[in-house]
Amino acid sequence: MLKKRTATFYLAIVIVLVFIVNVAAGGGNRFWIFLTGGGYVKDYGETSLSLVTEQGQWWRLLTCGYLHMGVIHLVGNMAALEIVGTKIEKKIGPVKMLLIYNLGTILTAFLWCLIFPEGNIVGASDGIFVLLGMLCVLLFAKGENRITGLSRYDKGYLVFYVVVGNLLGVDTIAGHGIGFLIGILIGGIYGKFLYSRTESE
Repeated sequence: MLKKRTATFYLAIVIVLVFIVNVAAGGGNRFWIFLTGGGYVKDYGETSLSLVTEQGQWWRLLTCGYLHMGVIHLVGNMAALEIVGTKIEKKIGPVKMLLIYNLGTILTAFLWCLIFPEGNIVGASDGIFVLLGMLCVLLFAKGENRITGLSRYDKGYLVFYVVVGNLLGVDTIAGHGIGFLIGILIGGIYGKFLYSRTESE
């Protein structure tokens, strides 16, 4: 990852910097924030239905995708982002990858808030699952299974990521599931457009 100065790399850097700023800004015991989350920045960036709809703080639908509940949450997501993000970026380009991650995060967070109006959501995993859903579509698209470049480690980690990530509760499963379905939809539309254009040429 450090050798490939990709958009995925810079996205991960921004997310890590947000985590560092949250720990540094405080809002509680900094070591505890480092381990389990919390803090002032998280308070201003996490998403809930009332904060978005009643108070009009729509930016939270995006900022929640850049926050994490502790260092383990952060590291787990960044490892998955490096695998999935770079593969998607290689296929569709850096601008589209970033657009899909961010718009996917916004849409996933909004739909999640409608299902869990009393809950709060943070973490990059919803955007990552959007990219993962799209990657799965491209894996099975015409010829794509030969060029995605997923190593045995990549596949193993993604299986671990999906299984462990979905052991955290029904609300987490819902967020990941919504993101994944959005990614499948985007991947299907993109793939259909791509291959119909290729055939016409």
